[in-house]
Amino acid sequence: MTSCNVTIPREVQVFQMVTAVPTFILGVLANSTLLVLFCRQRKNCSDMMVYLANIALADSTALVSLPFRMYSYSNHWPFSVSSCLVLVSTYFVNMYVSIFTTVAISVVRFVTVKYPFKARAVKSPWKALVVCVGIWVVIGSLSAMFHSVDAPEANGSNFSCFQKNSEEPLPLSFILTLDVVGYLLPFVVITYCTANVICTLSRSNSEEVKLRKNKAIHIMAANLAVFIVCFSPFHFGYLLKFLAETYWEHNCELQQFAHSFVHVANSVASTNCFLDAFSYYFLAKASWGTLREAWCGTHSRERGSIVI
Repeated sequence: MTSCNVTIPREVQVFQMVTAVPTFILGVLANSTLLVLFCRQRKNCSDMMVYLANIALADSTALVSLPFRMYSYSNHWPFSVSSCLVLVSTYFVNMYVSIFTTVAISVVRFVTVKYPFKARAVKSPWKALVVCVGIWVVIGSLSAMFHSVDAPEANGSNFSCFQKNSEEPLPLSFILTLDVVGYLLPFVVITYCTANVICTLSRSNSEEVKLRKNKAIHIMAANLAVFIVCFSPFHFGYLLKFLAETYWEHNCELQQFAHSFVHVANSVASTNCFLDAFSYYFLAKASWGTLREAWCGTHSRERGSIVI
């Protein structure tokens, strides 16, 4: 149990607000565009469009909690305990739905490039839909874990939502589940698949083919970079806070640093809600034609394709 009184410093609150406003605006615009595109093209969509739509849906839902999170960081929660638990679950569930959908995309890429004759076994819109539904069911069924470890009292008042309400460290089992299952395992799979696909695509002698493959390589590198930048600090922060509260409970300076780091990392992780859309879709030049057709409701003879 820590005896230190940690707070969210003013500079951290400013950083949270500076990142939250563009994240919310850009996230709503980018993800709503992708969802509109998917709805307009749903009869002719590919498996990748299903995965992209699933990420856009998860990111859009996660954005719903963002204004409430910003309010709760500087105020006591004025609503019911159940509303706090729902919003906390919404935030975590949609974050990990996005992460594991990214894993699915990486695996499909890997199979398609490394084993093209087996690609049909994993590439179809219906199979992608089954995978996405499975991800929602599994992550959603585990959602109780996200708030049960530090839930306010059922009839509690004057508590803070999206912040720890107990002086006890979060359980080690919870931290390991977040860091190993929720981050390290996806990171290994995504990195392995991406590295193998990039190495395979790099082996090309044709200049024309090289240009197309280089574009795909840049997009995959951007996807991996977004994953690392957004989610590495977040998961490291929770581990750091656990270690500080468990082994250095009387070191108030370290306690305050870990507390501030977690809140900064949470803000960085939230930027994934709009960076996903740009790294997966808007970096693909060929997709602009499809986007234009989707908004206008028209179809050209050569429809643009999403390159990922």
